[in-house]
Amino acid sequence: MRLNEDVSFCELDGQLFFMDIERDRYFKLSQTLELEFRHYLRFPHAPNADLDALCRRGLLVADDQPRTGPPPGQVQVAERSALELEPPPCRGSLPPRQVVLAVLLSHWQLSMWSLKRTLLSLAAYRSRRTARRLGEPSEQRLLAAAQTFRRIRPSVPLPTRCLVDSIAMVRFLADQGLYADLVMGVACDPFSAHAWVQQQELVLNESLGTVLAHVPIRVV
Repeated sequence: MRLNEDVSFCELDGQLFFMDIERDRYFKLSQTLELEFRHYLRFPHAPNADLDALCRRGLLVADDQPRTGPPPGQVQVAERSALELEPPPCRGSLPPRQVVLAVLLSHWQLSMWSLKRTLLSLAAYRSRRTARRLGEPSEQRLLAAAQTFRRIRPSVPLPTRCLVDSIAMVRFLADQGLYADLVMGVACDPFSAHAWVQQQELVLNESLGTVLAHVPIRVV
């Protein structure tokens, strides 16, 4: 058995929180199931292990089951935020229409598609648009493009939503040949979920304090 790539998890205040992008939901396990899952993580090939309950919850799948997407990625611990850095010098302008289209498309996809399909589409689009760009993007270009997105976003006649806007920013940056990660995180007491855009240790559309208050649960 192996972990289901549609399910990711993180540990927060001693508890495991799970995210299922196929079913578009967050969840926790009972104490008994969480202990079984932790045991599986430590001893994934233990003989005679009873994994039926974990399989029924969709956490594990058979080794020979076809993979339907890439496993969750990893992200560095955030150390800086573009919102708290000096704005880069303005050197030409990027087309505002691309920001509008990226936001409208992200909103439509999340309304009409499953979360999984939306994320797979985003990853494929970013790969196509940035495949020929070698090395890490210039930080000044990245900051300038992110600043353009944040400046134009309020003119789009849709309510701000962290997931819609973060997917749209990743897409907009890809249009400029700039690679960035979409990060989804959770906090508890009370439970909340958040999304932001990050390139290495640099956050592009959220304050550092807000990001550090959440634990990443899925990285695209």
